[in-house]
Amino acid sequence: MKPAILFSLLLIVLQVHNGHGDKDPLQEKLASSIADFAFKFSRQVASLQSGKNIFFSPLSISMAFSMIGMGAKSNTQNQIYKGLGLTSIDTSKIHKEFKQLIQMLKSPGAKMDIGNALWIKKSHRILPKFSKGVKSLYEAESFNFEQPSVAEKKINDYVKKKTHGKITEAVAGLDSTAIMVLVNYIYFKDDWEYPFDPKLTHKEDFFIDEGKTVKVDMMRNTKHYRYFHDKTLSCWVVELPHKGGAAAWFILPDKGKLKKVEDAMGEETLSKWRKSLTEGKEIHLSLPKFSMSASYNLNNVLSGLGITDVFSSNADLSGISGSSGLKINKAIHQAVLDIHEEGSEAAAVTTFEFRTLSVNASPPVVLKFNRPFFLNILAPNDGPVLFMGKVMNPVQK
Repeated sequence: MKPAILFSLLLIVLQVHNGHGDKDPLQEKLASSIADFAFKFSRQVASLQSGKNIFFSPLSISMAFSMIGMGAKSNTQNQIYKGLGLTSIDTSKIHKEFKQLIQMLKSPGAKMDIGNALWIKKSHRILPKFSKGVKSLYEAESFNFEQPSVAEKKINDYVKKKTHGKITEAVAGLDSTAIMVLVNYIYFKDDWEYPFDPKLTHKEDFFIDEGKTVKVDMMRNTKHYRYFHDKTLSCWVVELPHKGGAAAWFILPDKGKLKKVEDAMGEETLSKWRKSLTEGKEIHLSLPKFSMSASYNLNNVLSGLGITDVFSSNADLSGISGSSGLKINKAIHQAVLDIHEEGSEAAAVTTFEFRTLSVNASPPVVLKFNRPFFLNILAPNDGPVLFMGKVMNPVQK
């Protein structure tokens, strides 16, 4: 068997084959690109698994594939950046912008843990340029290993620690020929600016569709939340601020308008909502208390977005090890979310595995999220979309 390389947290398997304000304009472009990719990814997932909950971290996927892009060449690199929506940023500047974003998200008060790590087999050689690049621009830690079984445990222990126990198995059955693992992890936890009173949480019906309901723990709160009623798209958007500055947006389509809203959502829609959110009315908010997790084979999803060569014998990842025979054999993304009275907690891991050939007096607004809805968790200061989800059934784990 030929040697294999494995990248984790955005766990992707690569195979060798033969032959607003005073903002940095580039950071705004990066946030915009991540948002646009998020909506495209969400719609692609929805088309592949109708009726199921969706939850993922577009930032984690974008960052992990951007690192792969550093070692990709020719059409393989072009497809990666086009699929991620990063073509508006000069290729030479993409990695520096991700470095700046990492530093911003790790700043005091951000309530986040984000980073990358490399596990490299002692007998394998990674090109110094690639190794230096991921360390200096993506702050990737570097470790060596000899036995895959030992490396698997260390990688999973590392991920478990970095995600505070939310994700415990980033790698399962690490191939005996694995020669490298790259891990990208994102963990977020913060309290609501306006916590829900647990005493007000009660059982209530959630209408999955016209013919099916489930009982959920419905939380209640009454505050002057920022909100927007998008009459064009027939939906409500309400913003729940976290103490550390991040914001969670909950988007409630009008009855029968779920697909209309989903099809129309994109970066332009996100930008419109940012500008349109206002505070002025008291909001009587009812929101389910729920937890959910998801795991995606990125090969299938991203192929639908035009990223194909990197999964095939046409891949050119010679910038990683100097060999022209690398491809992604398996790409897996995992994400988990908890929404409760005190706040929200989310984590994601993407793994790449490389183998041979991751105060107003008007009446209050009553918003009851008792039917399918969407959610976004956005970084502070109008930053990028950290996590995105679609809740079809709150009791579906």
